[in-house]
Amino acid sequence: MTREEVRGAFVNPDPTAKKIRLPAWFDDVPWRQIDYLGWRDLRAPQLAYLVTEADDQALGVLLRQAPNRAELESRAVMCDLCRSSRRFNEVSRFTARRPSRDKRERLNVLGLLLCTDLDCAVKVSAKPIRQGFGLEDGDRVEERREGLRARTVAFIRSVADTERTTRHRG
Repeated sequence: MTREEVRGAFVNPDPTAKKIRLPAWFDDVPWRQIDYLGWRDLRAPQLAYLVTEADDQALGVLLRQAPNRAELESRAVMCDLCRSSRRFNEVSRFTARRPSRDKRERLNVLGLLLCTDLDCAVKVSAKPIRQGFGLEDGDRVEERREGLRARTVAFIRSVADTERTTRHRG
């Protein structure tokens, strides 16, 4: 994917931002080998970007990280995309503002729990610790990667789905 394709892929761009800041290592991304690309904005650390490919087109979403809650300190939390359980400070709530032309609906957001380092692809590609029954390790990793891709695309499409956010006035 090119820089222009990725910049144009966002379904919920920030209206105040002039341009989406791509990471310095963007040109080195092996697009054929990854399930999605996630990065943080160094100038605004609470912002994160998530881009994937579906049906030969780029899809992206702008995310905002919510602060972690201290009362969860001793708990494990599961990431919604990679489905791995991690410590409370390694998984954060991220929200994505849904696009709307109506100013009254600008607070309409969707949220998900996501690995704070945005590195779910590495976690699902790792060899499983426990041996399961039925599937070989390579098949299990591929199954986990397919699930990650499907959940990522489904989340981005649900953010872009304006049908659910439109009020029907009769």
